[in-house]
Amino acid sequence: MLETFTRERIARGSGILLDMHTGEGDTQGLAGNRGEAALPASGARALPWWKEPTREQWRTFLAAWVGWVLDAFDFTIYLLVMPEMAKEFGVGVTVLAGSITLTLLVRLVGGVAAGAMADRWGRKLPLMLSILWLALCDGAVALAPSITWVLVLRTLFGFGMGAEWTSGATLAMENWPERSRGIASGILHGGWAVGYLLAAVVSGFVVPLWGWRALFVIAAVPALLVLPIRYGVPESFDREKALAERRARASRGRMDPVLLTRLAWGSLVMACNFGGYYGLTSLYPVLLKTELGMSVQGVSVLVTIVNVGMLLGTAMCGAIASRLGVAKAVAIAAFGVLPFLPLYVGMVPGLMWLGAFAGGFFGAAPPGIAPLLLTSLYPASIRGKCVGLVFHVGAFVAAFIPTGMAALVEHAGFTHAQVIMAVGGVCLVAMALALTLRPRATLDEAPSEAPSLLHG
Repeated sequence: MLETFTRERIARGSGILLDMHTGEGDTQGLAGNRGEAALPASGARALPWWKEPTREQWRTFLAAWVGWVLDAFDFTIYLLVMPEMAKEFGVGVTVLAGSITLTLLVRLVGGVAAGAMADRWGRKLPLMLSILWLALCDGAVALAPSITWVLVLRTLFGFGMGAEWTSGATLAMENWPERSRGIASGILHGGWAVGYLLAAVVSGFVVPLWGWRALFVIAAVPALLVLPIRYGVPESFDREKALAERRARASRGRMDPVLLTRLAWGSLVMACNFGGYYGLTSLYPVLLKTELGMSVQGVSVLVTIVNVGMLLGTAMCGAIASRLGVAKAVAIAAFGVLPFLPLYVGMVPGLMWLGAFAGGFFGAAPPGIAPLLLTSLYPASIRGKCVGLVFHVGAFVAAFIPTGMAALVEHAGFTHAQVIMAVGGVCLVAMALALTLRPRATLDEAPSEAPSLLHG
């Protein structure tokens, strides 16, 4: 039935639909942005996907990808050095895990603020400001004299973290050719794995020699990247068109109920998305160092394997989403990771490398569909605000997971391995179910000119 529905909608020429079964669609909506090469449909299909984007599109994508890599590096170095910080400041891991919750709560404010800026002044400005913000917070953490200062600075860090993803993902997806947008979405979010990978490698060398503070000094250096972004990256935002769309929306005088449904459903999906990722990764280094007694170098190796798996898995998930649909792609990943969870947490020591890779390849793959999914749901005139709101409401809901997991270990007698398997597995399966059982309002035409990529 859904296949028939999709074909009928395409036949009617609605101009806003991408068939997720074939990965093909129209050239309006997101695909109709400036800078896209005008190729006949047959010519576009004949080209390898990586040759279809123009140089400007590649530069834009690279800017968003690098920003997300830095975001991941800055966030995950904290996870990797929590035991060292707890020892220096004389506090429990639960206190430091609480800082993760504060970071993710403020991330919502940063995402919404950056979305509003992006819809008014363009996508580049909030991207550059967020990179500077992250660098300043990291440099300050390196000088923090007490745990109070660390908590304050990591909370402020969350504002820039939320702003970076909102502006970067919107900028990249609006510019990228439609045919390969699923693959691009996976690669874009796979930048998080690269950042985590870099953090693991750098921490393995730096912490034993110079301590945890040196990591945050290194994290402050990439602030210089705002210069090439400022002068070498084109803008995807059409201000005049956005103003006209806002005036038309204001004249209708009410909130579109379809839009409200999409906001609520998208937030639920993102909450499950973040819950699965944080459930698997937030306390993983602590598990390796404490319950399994591994060295800093040993932790670095396994975290590296996890993120190599994630890098490949997010691209795989995005590519499958373009061919079979978002729901099928996430279901494959969510159910695929379940048999490997015991290996992931070290129940079979000799196979931890396999569990680490599968945990990344399957368990950390679903976030790869987030840029593709969210930018498809909302009109360009309010896309920044909506994407920022939905993505970070999901992060807000999931923000309590790391603290809750640590509390279960310290106060309820569970092991890190048990809570990681339970929370990560349940959240990933819930995400797959939310996508499969989605409301009809998320299948129909997106509000106004927004393209819909939700079939399958």
